[in-house]
Amino acid sequence: MTIRAFSLTDIESIAGWWDASSSQPWSLKVIIEAAKKDHYHVLVSEQDSEVNGVCLFTLVADECNLLYIAVAPKNRKQGVAKQLLAALIGESQQQRISRVYLEVRESNRAAIALYQSNGFSQSGERKNYYSAIESVSDTLPKNTSSQGETALLFDLLIKKLD
Repeated sequence: MTIRAFSLTDIESIAGWWDASSSQPWSLKVIIEAAKKDHYHVLVSEQDSEVNGVCLFTLVADECNLLYIAVAPKNRKQGVAKQLLAALIGESQQQRISRVYLEVRESNRAAIALYQSNGFSQSGERKNYYSAIESVSDTLPKNTSSQGETALLFDLLIKKLD
């Protein structure tokens, strides 16, 4: 498995599994647009010439904000997300970033376990942050309920490289 920077040619490989990667995936258009901006970074995991994971994050000042990690359903529980997270932490160290921040749905136990096993600590929560029922497509009606799912906030202090 190789971790590398995203390229627009990766879209074809990602498109086949993207919508199945989460019940609320970001659109591929958002990933493409983010990759064009200086402070956004997109890493991919590639195996056998196919992209099987994507990590989107920002590096601004001395902070990293992890926005999204997605893994192809057939490649889950194989360490793809862990390797993407390690690459993000490594890039943060090289860029002299002092802390990585992220938020995750309270119900996403697999992601919470991943972050905690990699040294992240819960630092807060945002009640009703996520819409309780979100559509996967812009063409479907959005939930109008005021109820939502709690977002848990995590952070990791980055050890400085000598």
